Amino acid sequence: MTNKKNWGKLIIVLFLSVGVPVFLIQRALINIDSILIMGADFHFNMISMSAVIGGFLFTGISILISAISNERIQRLWDNNYLDNLYRAAFVGMIGNVLTIIVAIIYLCVLLPKETGIILIKIEIITIFIALVFFIWSIIYLVFIVTKMKND
Repeated sequence: MTNKKNWGKLIIVLFLSVGVPVFLIQRALINIDSILIMGADFHFNMISMSAVIGGFLFTGISILISAISNERIQRLWDNNYLDNLYRAAFVGMIGNVLTIIVAIIYLCVLLPKETGIILIKIEIITIFIALVFFIWSIIYLVFIVTKMKND
């Protein structure tokens, strides 16, 4: 039952983390023109931010793996309560990798303006996904550290 709830939460958060930036872009609440004015700087910043956040997510997975030796954490792991921590971290890392790939394509390939705008929109969506799942992973990691401290 816990496993089904975890998957349900993950899917809902994923749909929301895709839907919110799509909604903001469609309503022109995210100003694509200002991103175009920033030029390459925006994309270099997205690459840097994605690399740093991806590194933190990878470190979070390492913390989880090292924490499993704790008896209380092992029980949570065995009963599927920590599944969404590593799933959220992996989704966040995938979002970061996609952001980096899209930004590099934008920077290195000569594209028509319309295609560039589509890539910017994809970049915004993937970084939003990465940030949402990064925050979710941090919340879970704080939970684990608190449980370990209480032992």
